[in-house]
Amino acid sequence: MPDVLIIFPGQRDRLNLADERILERYGLRFAGGPIRPGFDPLAFVDQVASEGPPVDGVFGSNDATGHLAWVLADRLRLPGPDPAAFMRCHDKLESRRLQAEAVPEATPAFAGIDVDDPDPAPPLPYPFFVKPVTAHLSQLAYTVRSDAELRAVVTEARDRLDAITEYDRRLEGREFRRLVAEELLDGRLVTFEGFMQGGRMTPIGVTDAVLHPNRISFLRFDYPSTLPDPVQAAIAGVAARLMPALGFDDSLFNIEFFVGADGRISIVEVNGRLASQFAPLVQAVHGVSSYELGLAIATGRPAELPPARPDIVASSFVLRTYRDAVVRELPDPSAVTRRFGHAHVEILVRPGQRLSENDDDVASHRLAVVALAGPDRGAVLDRYAEARRLLRFGLEPLPAPVR
Repeated sequence: MPDVLIIFPGQRDRLNLADERILERYGLRFAGGPIRPGFDPLAFVDQVASEGPPVDGVFGSNDATGHLAWVLADRLRLPGPDPAAFMRCHDKLESRRLQAEAVPEATPAFAGIDVDDPDPAPPLPYPFFVKPVTAHLSQLAYTVRSDAELRAVVTEARDRLDAITEYDRRLEGREFRRLVAEELLDGRLVTFEGFMQGGRMTPIGVTDAVLHPNRISFLRFDYPSTLPDPVQAAIAGVAARLMPALGFDDSLFNIEFFVGADGRISIVEVNGRLASQFAPLVQAVHGVSSYELGLAIATGRPAELPPARPDIVASSFVLRTYRDAVVRELPDPSAVTRRFGHAHVEILVRPGQRLSENDDDVASHRLAVVALAGPDRGAVLDRYAEARRLLRFGLEPLPAPVR
């Protein structure tokens, strides 16, 4: 039984790794708690490399832990992608340049912005989207419509970018004081997930994103996608050309796409890691979690994905509220998991917390993520309606601000 070091596992990791198939096949060793500001990732790598227990693989599930896992695996000469290849995905400007060479038809117009330029000129016609070359969630991500807005965004980035990129700067030993400007995209937002092993890409599938009418907040993610098969095949074809061009191998990955009304396929971003929120969906439809696939690849074992069951669909729902509040009481997740044995419930808040303390979008606050499956989409939606009734949060609204 190979031993795997799980880097800084979160609640989602522990929920997905508490899987009989995984526990029968792997010895799991957990390293560390939540990554806090000031954490020195290189010191951690040095410590584990010199003092840690012998393991057969290293695994991380998000941008921060995945980055750290691949650096550590490289240091220990264990399976995993080259850290430089991970950064060719993670550094959004470098990734765009390589996308433009490998898959130009799927690459939107883009340009770099130096935040230390005192008078930046618009690099693209207005309006366009701006984001840091490396960041978490939607930090410093804005639609820019004028010179004044561009100057305001660059001024804010000049002040905040070093703090936002501190983790990557420590691991990479270089500065990330640039933004990437991109043409605005529209259409259906989907995520393609697959894995590279031994230079060969294996598709897992395409997941649909369902947005709130505000076009900001995600309501749920549906798997498998309802996109026509030829469109899904075209998306997989883009991924099959792009990932080898990035030099990426021996890991799961996911790519977000917009599919326009005209059929145009446009890359939003590339992530050199699994899409952890979709793991219960993959397990429901294929019978094998993407975490299990990731552990197999991390230990040099063949990753084997069973075909999708035609009689099962699954969704990951994001339970939200649209007003700030203080959490007074949490529901018992087992009320849902007892009712639906396949369900996953991840509580994202804690008693006494103000909701706006979380890294959520600008329009809402996440309370929980609930994964459910059923014979068809209607059945899954009915089960979520019941799950919502069972998941009662005690929220104390905050007084409205005085204007």
